[in-house]
Amino acid sequence: MKQKFDIGIIGAGLSGLTLGNSLLSKKIKNFILIEKNSHLKNDKTYSFWSGPGLFDIKKSFSVKPKKEWSQIEIKVKNKSYKIDLGSYRYACYSSESILDELYKKITKEGIKVERGQSINHVKKNQDGWEIKLKNKKILLKNVIDSRPNKIFDDKYPSLKQVFVGSEIISNQNIFDENVVTLMDFSESNKNVIFTYILPFSKNKALIETTFFSSEINFKQVGKIHDLTLKKFDIKEITRTEQAVLPMSPYIDRKMEEQYFRIGNFAGASRPASGYAFTRIALWANQIKTKKEFCYDMIHHKENYLTNWLDKIFLSVLRSNPKKAPEIFKVFFTKVPISSVIRFLSDQSRLVDYFVIILKLPKLVMLRGLINLYVK
Repeated sequence: MKQKFDIGIIGAGLSGLTLGNSLLSKKIKNFILIEKNSHLKNDKTYSFWSGPGLFDIKKSFSVKPKKEWSQIEIKVKNKSYKIDLGSYRYACYSSESILDELYKKITKEGIKVERGQSINHVKKNQDGWEIKLKNKKILLKNVIDSRPNKIFDDKYPSLKQVFVGSEIISNQNIFDENVVTLMDFSESNKNVIFTYILPFSKNKALIETTFFSSEINFKQVGKIHDLTLKKFDIKEITRTEQAVLPMSPYIDRKMEEQYFRIGNFAGASRPASGYAFTRIALWANQIKTKKEFCYDMIHHKENYLTNWLDKIFLSVLRSNPKKAPEIFKVFFTKVPISSVIRFLSDQSRLVDYFVIILKLPKLVMLRGLINLYVK
């Protein structure tokens, strides 16, 4: 049995479901989503910044953020640096709540979603593309693929953000529920390693161990994570998560005619931080401004100044990871927090770039710039 659609979206994660909802807003309904998992998983946390001058992500969803915080903390060599966010907030959603809302909007419109389906092959034919599932074939004019592309990753090797997280309940009231520990650094000459803590109450928190590394080694990250958890007198682990995010300034945009890439390897993930939720929300807003489906509609717009600074920063992290704690400390404590937040949210003003360049360690960043163009 063969089914025909104008558009097929491979992957019903955040990028795929966001694109599906954006197409519906353009009155485009002749599309299908194909997802390998049979049900939604609560295995991610979507964090973002909110406040004056930023795109209001919260207006895009009917669900409320799981938690919002008014302060962040950076720890370097066991010394804490707390930063008040003023009128800004750091917030998070559970992936389950966001994906469930996006999924329900799509199915309510009668859009076909093939869940629990592995793709046997995707091949070109004279009319477009053919996708072979277990018991059926689907014919498509356009394919939009959100899966990681190993060929592209091998061609443009980059750092990866590898993390393992546990949502825990402690036997003690040990967390300051108003302060996010954004980065608590561990010393390392090979990788950038830090602990990230989102406190939901005085005794409940998400604790993540994160590596910026050229290798994907969950066993190594998990070992450090287990040691970290011992500090918190755990009563119960209620949920776990782990993932790999690309930290690459190179974007996998288009494979062949009428075959498009979206997702983390195609611009959804911020190279220097791994933030994807805000980028995808901005991307959805971008799609709504286009009149018809085309390549220009779905590719992530690139800010060249942001990308240039990210390239330099990643060059420093690759060549001299032990300098990372000091650079991040300067970034968060010396640069005005409004400029920091706009920069991390992909909504910088020219003055923000100027201040960031002025405040960051000159010699270290200059070496990163030289390494970027010499090697």
